[in-house]
Amino acid sequence: MPGQRRRLYQEAIPDYGVPLTEAAGLRRVVARNPGPMTGHGTNSWLVESEGGWVVVDPGPDDATHRRALLDACDGRLRAILLTHHHKDHDGGTVALAAAAGAPVHGGHVGAPMTDGETLYGLRVVATPGHTMDHVCFDLGEGRLLSGDHVMGWSTSVVMAPPRGSMGAYLASLEMLRRSAYRTLFSAHGAAITEPDPFLDGLLHGRRRKIEQAATALTPDWQSADMLCDRLYSALPDALRLAAMEMTLATLAELEAQGRAIGGDQGWKAA
Repeated sequence: MPGQRRRLYQEAIPDYGVPLTEAAGLRRVVARNPGPMTGHGTNSWLVESEGGWVVVDPGPDDATHRRALLDACDGRLRAILLTHHHKDHDGGTVALAAAAGAPVHGGHVGAPMTDGETLYGLRVVATPGHTMDHVCFDLGEGRLLSGDHVMGWSTSVVMAPPRGSMGAYLASLEMLRRSAYRTLFSAHGAAITEPDPFLDGLLHGRRRKIEQAATALTPDWQSADMLCDRLYSALPDALRLAAMEMTLATLAELEAQGRAIGGDQGWKAA
């Protein structure tokens, strides 16, 4: 709806490496990889499953974090699941799998997963957009591990095609909105306890940016850099690459809608 704003879910700096109990059978261990794209760090989720634990997103390749995950699983790590392939999520996967002798599913290093299948009690929910391989995991009882698809501390960066898709991202958000989840546990930051208005805000914000991009287009060619400057002028330099990804994803969506033309000379209105 017009004027819809997202309420951000901020949290204090967590205790790194300490298992934090978020619900019965659900723990998170926060990696010490803070930054402009990761917030306080990556949440590695531990889900209790048939006498053992499943790790979702082992985080970066960091020996201290890996040791914390193994300790938190009490030596009973059954499997590793990945929401997607970015290194702040899967960088530590190979080493953790070797240390625990655990199978890996998802991302670029694990066995493929299909939408709707259930693995170790978690149902796979395909949510392409941020990346085309992104999935979430339904824990039951209205709870979802939402990865980078929906985060409380910041909007998700939609990668430029073919790695990501703004159209797919919007469709995935709309699907989650219809699913009426009660709590979203993301890969960065605190749990989202009122998902519906939060998702409405995300959808409104993305659609508003698409319309801003459409307004910025003219009959003359403009470079993606020029358009990025206009659309994201307030962002700090540290987020410039992310802004460019979002700009290209937005322009590609306008092209798919027949409202923009892209070429070697840049972009212009259709």
